[in-house]
Amino acid sequence: MTPSLDRSSTDDRIIHAALELIAQDGLGAATMVRVAETAGIARQTLYNHYPDIDRIVTEAIRRHNQESIQLLEASLRVVDDPTDKLEQLVRHVIAIGAHAQHSHGIEHGLSADARATLNDYRDALDRCIREVLDEGQRFGVFRRDLTPEVDALLIRPMLYGLTERSAETPEMAASLATTGTRTILASVTAS
Repeated sequence: MTPSLDRSSTDDRIIHAALELIAQDGLGAATMVRVAETAGIARQTLYNHYPDIDRIVTEAIRRHNQESIQLLEASLRVVDDPTDKLEQLVRHVIAIGAHAQHSHGIEHGLSADARATLNDYRDALDRCIREVLDEGQRFGVFRRDLTPEVDALLIRPMLYGLTERSAETPEMAASLATTGTRTILASVTAS
């Protein structure tokens, strides 16, 4: 194996370990010692890749966000109807809620870089919501009086509330998605 492939594999193990610890026990569980143990690597190897836990957490959040947004965009491309797209969006956000990475309050205790990384996800999610609302208006299925820029800012906290609840009770995720979709569609659908 070449050194660059070896480094990539080690990086992936580190990031996977950090995400696993955060998902299981919260942000405080991600320490350099626990990440090294979970990744199955020596602490010195960990320090050769990342100087501190904040850099690991920031990179883990960045990768998770990137993958999540790519999956969301792909799921939106497979449906044509804006109401179906909105349902896909709600279901997607709730599904990732089980990881609790985007639940309210997670930004406390994070560095400015890590908070900015969380904000990148928020901005991408807002963009997806706006695009679905714009499309729904163009097709005449969503209300004409919507202001997608503002309504996206109202819908996202609703999604985050559902996400937080989903993280607390993952067995309710499907029900939360159905109820969330119904509530959001009721607020945007043309009568």
